[in-house]
Amino acid sequence: MYHIIVCMKIVPDPEMPFSIFKVDRENRKPIPPAGSQPVVSPFDENALEAALRIKDRRECRVTVLSMGKAVPRAILQKTLAMGADDVIPIEGAELENLGGFSTAHALSCAIRRLAPYDLVFTGRQAADWDGGIVWAGIAEHLDLPSVTIARKAEIADGRVIVERCASDGIETVEADMPAIVTFSSEVGETRNVSIQALMKVKKRNIVKWAAEDLGFEKMETMELAELYEPDLGLIDCCLIPGDTAEEKGRNLARMLFQENILHQ
Repeated sequence: MYHIIVCMKIVPDPEMPFSIFKVDRENRKPIPPAGSQPVVSPFDENALEAALRIKDRRECRVTVLSMGKAVPRAILQKTLAMGADDVIPIEGAELENLGGFSTAHALSCAIRRLAPYDLVFTGRQAADWDGGIVWAGIAEHLDLPSVTIARKAEIADGRVIVERCASDGIETVEADMPAIVTFSSEVGETRNVSIQALMKVKKRNIVKWAAEDLGFEKMETMELAELYEPDLGLIDCCLIPGDTAEEKGRNLARMLFQENILHQ
């Protein structure tokens, strides 16, 4: 049986309108609107869906790791209802405010504890800070080959075959396992969860891990120097006149020259 580990981060809902998202500048913290609920980072949800599609086709066990602040139980239950075999939240004050490479170190320790494994799936980047470096740190710590920006993965003859998105189309690459693969939105829609599936996992016992369970020494935390909302002021908008694209282009160029944005 193959074993796939999926790393999943919980973030403020990226679909929230920017206008209702506030910042506590003094304490350098974002302030989500009252009543808003955190969600799984969309690219990580793509990674989970990719793992579950492999499970749909062959005998496979999917374990989900989520590290950070207290993960809402509703999210953990939904993850199980989608088809994950296990979900392990890793919580503790020592795990807050970690930088990308420290996060990768902690997750690598957790992944080692779950060995043996065949694949590690992550999103290409998290939706809150868009760092996109945790997967690289995991690959380095665990000495894994990596494939990035994937839309599909399959297992064949002890190797992982990945379709990845390139600037000029789709590439198909292979890698020895164990390997780490990062996924993007090209995976497509994630599966719906039925009420019956949610009810089935409602009373499931979810075992939490603490930082001391991972066996790593205290790591450097990330200090946020400043967090603020930019003052955009008033923005003037205007429609470029013209009956055709060519005429609108000429009028736009003329306006840019008049404003000294373009120069001859």
